[in-house]
Amino acid sequence: MVWHLFLASLAALVFAGLFVRRLRRWFVVSGCIGLLVAFTLVALPHRLIKSTVLLVLWPPSIAGLADPSTTWSQIIFAVFEFGGNFVLYGAVGTLVGLVFRRKPNRPTITGP
Repeated sequence: MVWHLFLASLAALVFAGLFVRRLRRWFVVSGCIGLLVAFTLVALPHRLIKSTVLLVLWPPSIAGLADPSTTWSQIIFAVFEFGGNFVLYGAVGTLVGLVFRRKPNRPTITGP
């Protein structure tokens, strides 16, 4: 139950943060990093990567264990896996953006 409360508060925080331009940038950039990680893990041979490392860096890849057979099911699984990684990394990036938010520079007053 506590885990569900944590996930709900995380989702609310990320959703509220997406209305701020800077945090939107954090979300998109972090999501793109997540896609880059997923594409890199796909390109590497599976014998070089431990399954635990794969699931930590790319959690939605566990859906690939279903081994889809038709073309449409493979497309749906790919969208789920890569999109899930984009959203996951984007959410983490938004939280990082909230923590490391820079305060705007105050104008300095100079004398005449």
